[in-house]
Amino acid sequence: MPLDVHRVSRETLGAMAAGRANLADLHLLRSAQRSQLLLILRALLDRVDEAARTARRPGGVPSAQAAWQLLCAAQRHAPEAVETVLGDPTVMAWALRLLRRLSGSDGTSSSSAPRWADLGQFQALAAAAALRAGVPAVLRVPAHRGMVWLPGAGVAGPVAQRRWSEAEVRLEGDGAVVRGELAQVWLPRFSTTSSPGWRPLRVVHSRTPPVDGTASVGPWLDTVTPYRDFARYPRCPDRLGERRLELWENRLAGAYALLDQESPADAAALKALVRMYVPRPFPTTRGGLVASASSLDAFGAVSLSLPYDVTQTAAVLVHESRHQQLNALLSLVQLVQVGEDRLGVPEVSRLYYAPWRSDPRPVLGLLHGVFAFAGVAGFWRTHRAHATGAEAQRADFEFAVYREQVREAVASLATEEALTEAGRLFVDEIAALVEEWQQDDVPNGPRALAEHYCALRRAVWRARHLEIARPTAERLATAWVAGKAAPQLSPSTLRPRSDLIRPDTFGPLARYRLSAPDRFARRRRQEDKSGDPARRAEYAAVAGHADEAALGYAEWAERDPHDAEAWIGAVLALPEPAREPGSALLLGRPEVVVGVRRAVVAAGGGLPAPLDLAAWLAAAT
Repeated sequence: MPLDVHRVSRETLGAMAAGRANLADLHLLRSAQRSQLLLILRALLDRVDEAARTARRPGGVPSAQAAWQLLCAAQRHAPEAVETVLGDPTVMAWALRLLRRLSGSDGTSSSSAPRWADLGQFQALAAAAALRAGVPAVLRVPAHRGMVWLPGAGVAGPVAQRRWSEAEVRLEGDGAVVRGELAQVWLPRFSTTSSPGWRPLRVVHSRTPPVDGTASVGPWLDTVTPYRDFARYPRCPDRLGERRLELWENRLAGAYALLDQESPADAAALKALVRMYVPRPFPTTRGGLVASASSLDAFGAVSLSLPYDVTQTAAVLVHESRHQQLNALLSLVQLVQVGEDRLGVPEVSRLYYAPWRSDPRPVLGLLHGVFAFAGVAGFWRTHRAHATGAEAQRADFEFAVYREQVREAVASLATEEALTEAGRLFVDEIAALVEEWQQDDVPNGPRALAEHYCALRRAVWRARHLEIARPTAERLATAWVAGKAAPQLSPSTLRPRSDLIRPDTFGPLARYRLSAPDRFARRRRQEDKSGDPARRAEYAAVAGHADEAALGYAEWAERDPHDAEAWIGAVLALPEPAREPGSALLLGRPEVVVGVRRAVVAAGGGLPAPLDLAAWLAAAT
C-alpha cells in the first residue's frame, strides 16, 4: 500500500503561526511525529541485531526481529495497546539516542548504559505492548539497578541489586511476572496503582471532559522512566512523596481547567501534543522563575520545575506546548535555511538579542522563542479579562513585557535572510498579531514597570555581549583625556561573554511585588537590613522609590565600579524628565561607555563617572 504523505498547506502554516491551529492541524503534527517514530524504529531494526553480535554480554542479546514480531502480534490483537506504548515520549528518546549511538554520532547526550542494555530495550518495548494487549510471551529485558522499564506503563522492581542485569518477563493473558536474580514481581494487565515492586506512570486526571481528537491517555506525570532526562540517561526513579506528587497533579489539573475556560485553543494544543510531564528539581519562590524544557528527541514530553501557582503553571504549559508544536512543524516544513560554506560545513548563524534570554541566540533559537512567547503573551492578554485585584496587575505586567519582547524579536527576524518563504510567512503572521496587540491599553503602573524591565534587560545584554573595537576605544579615550570633543562613534560588534551573565533578579522581584505586595514589603524590610546594596537597589526600584534606589545603585557602583548593570539601573530608577544628559546613550549603547571607560583607565586618565562619559560621547553620535 502507498504510504501517506504529510503536507502542510499555506493556510495551516498561517493558522499555526497565529495560534489558531484547529484539531485537524494538531492531528497532522501528531501523526507526522508518529510516522517519524515508526521510521526510527524501522531504522533501528536494521541495525540492532548486527550490533548485538558485537555487544559484550554473556548469552548474547535477544533478537530485535523477534521483539518486532511480538509488537506486530500485539498490533493485530489490540492496536490501542501499541498506540499507548508508542505514545510514551521516552520511547522516541531511547530510539533516537540508540540510533545515534550505533552510528557514532551521539554527541548531545550522555549514557552510562552498556550497549547491550540499550539494545535490549527493544524487548521492553515489545513486552509493554504485549502486556497491554494480553498476548502471551516470554522475553529477556535489561534491568537498571534491578528496575525493569515497561514503556507507557512504568517500572517494575527492584528484582536485582547489580547496576545492570537481565530479567525475565513472562506474559500471560491477565498480567505478567517480572523475575530477576533476587526477586519477582506480579503485574496485573492494567495496573495504574502503585504496589510493592511496581511504580506506574501517574495519570493527571483533567477536571474537564476530554476534547474529541486529543490524546486519550495521560498526560502522565513521569518520575520513574529511565529515559526521561533530556541530557543523561538512564536515571533511577525519583523519591517524591505522595503529598508532593498530589501537589504536582493538582497544579497541572488546575492549569488544564483554567486553559479550558479561558484559552480553548491553547488547551486543545496542550492536550493534543503533550503526553508527559517530568518534574525536575528547581527551587521556585513566589514570583520566581520556572525551569522548563522540551526536546526534539522526546516529542510530547515537557520537563519543568513546580510553578508557584495554577496561573503560572498554565503560562508555562502554553510556552512548552508552543515549542512542541514548532518542533513537530519543523520536521515537515523548513522555516530557516541552513547555509553551507564551500567545504560543505554548515555556516554559523548570526546571533541575536532574545529579550527573554541572557545569552545571544541563533536565528532558529530566536524563532522558537518568538513563537513560544507569542503564545505566552496571548495567554496573559486573555487572562487580563478574567483576573481581578493583584492577579490583574500581574497579568497586565506579563502581557506588557511579552508584547514588547516579542515585538522587538520579530523586528530582528524581519531582516533575517536565512528565513525561507515559509519562514517569512510564519514570522509575518506573528508580526501582524503583535502589531494588533499594540492597540491594547495597559494601566500605568504595570506598564511602566514592564517598560523599565525590558529596557534594563536590553541595556544589560548589550553591556555584556557587545563591544567597540579596541583602536576605536583607545582613540576616544585619548580625546577624553586631552579634553577634546569625542570623535564619531563606530558600530559595535558582538562578542558573547557567558562569564558575565548573572541570574535575572529584577523580573522575579517585579512579579513578587505585583502578585503578593504585602509579602514583598515585608521581604524588602528584611533586605534593607542586609549588606547587599544590589538587592536593596532593586527592591527600591521595583517599589518605585527613586531616591532610595539611587542610593542603593550608588553603593553598588562604588563596591564594583566596573559593573555596568549598576549604572544602567541607576538611570532607569529615575523618571525620564529627571535623567541627566548622557542617559539615553548609556541605555542605548552602554557597551561604548564600558569600552571607552576601560581605555581611559588604561591610559591613566582616572575613573570617569559613567554618565559624564556618556554625555561626552553622546555629542559624537
